[in-house]
Amino acid sequence: MEYETFKNEAIRKYAELPNETNDLYKKYYTEVNLPSTYKHTNDEKTASAVKSLVTKIEEHTGLKFDLVLSASLQRNNSDILHLKKMESIPEILENKLYKSSDNKLAAFINANADYAVIVETPPNTSKKINMVFINDADISSECIFKLGEGSKLDIFQIFASIGGGSTSATLQEFQISKGAHMNITMMSDMGKDSTLVSLSKGVLEEKGSLNANFIYNGSKLTKAINFFDSRGIGSKVSVSEAVYGTEDQKFDINTHLLNSKELSLTKLDTGAILDDRSNCQLKGYAKIEKYAKGAFSNISQRGILLSEASHIDALPDMSIDYSDQVTATHSAATSPIDKEALFYLMSRGLSDSTARKMFISSFILKYLNNISDPAVKEIVSSAIIRRVEGKPPGEIHNITLKDIWFSKEKNEKMIP
Repeated sequence: MEYETFKNEAIRKYAELPNETNDLYKKYYTEVNLPSTYKHTNDEKTASAVKSLVTKIEEHTGLKFDLVLSASLQRNNSDILHLKKMESIPEILENKLYKSSDNKLAAFINANADYAVIVETPPNTSKKINMVFINDADISSECIFKLGEGSKLDIFQIFASIGGGSTSATLQEFQISKGAHMNITMMSDMGKDSTLVSLSKGVLEEKGSLNANFIYNGSKLTKAINFFDSRGIGSKVSVSEAVYGTEDQKFDINTHLLNSKELSLTKLDTGAILDDRSNCQLKGYAKIEKYAKGAFSNISQRGILLSEASHIDALPDMSIDYSDQVTATHSAATSPIDKEALFYLMSRGLSDSTARKMFISSFILKYLNNISDPAVKEIVSSAIIRRVEGKPPGEIHNITLKDIWFSKEKNEKMIP
């Protein structure tokens, strides 16, 4: 497909598609003010600031990033990663998972993305990539991951920002072949004036597996749409989401799981903690297709409100087209912080602030327990702990895990 044809179709779809097509979600919908024109920047001063931020993040996390992507700076140090301009990949545009017709946000990113990040793992290999995305200006990008048969890929992504008011819009696709396994941890730690638009779509072939962890922590507004299709026999999808909001932060998180084949497994665990006037909409939807014998699907949403002005809409939903020999459950619960639990902790000699920190941390950290890489788990947990301590998003500091314990059990062990 020619790039101009692809882009023009995306522009046309963006103009004609409504913001939301689902009748239920039209009531629970957060509109995103997408930029009509991009504030592109290539000046050396901004690029220097991006380099300084990346150096700071690397020093504080102990990681080296294979990919750095911002409007003013692009860096690639991986042999399996290719960073290309969108107009240079016509053969990939033909077979994209996320079509412009899927939704308005997909059409927007397809029309405006400057760069495509393409990662392909050879069969029966094991690779690891660290990526940092920085919105020093409005930026759109696409990431396409193709896993060869029997391969394994570990991805860690940090979304950060410089300045305020910019939008980072990213569309990611995961094509997981037979017997391949992918771990991805995505952490938003953008400044509180930024906007994050994140779309992810994955398909899994026979006995393929995906372990995805999304940490929504920074930005003024986060709009995320995730769709994963366990379309191969015996394929598995496990998604963990952690949300921490303060002040006037808004989160609109929509995750859709599909069991298409026999013995497929899908699981979604979401935990959200909100304070001040923050607001979160959790939309978890699962569907078991006809004849998906032996399928397993579970959605669990939990939320804690730390203030009377904060609000969570938990909306688990499920559709089962094959009711014989399948397991499908969904649940949701939201409550204020447990005063009896705090009293118990304080009766053991802890101060009120320490007791609150322990209670909040113990709740949110269990949604990070599915992160397989210990170093990544510590980095993400440390960022959340700083928020619990009252620090603003958008600041990556040295890792500190004082008074924090990790469970030895992973969430995936709960899956039969």
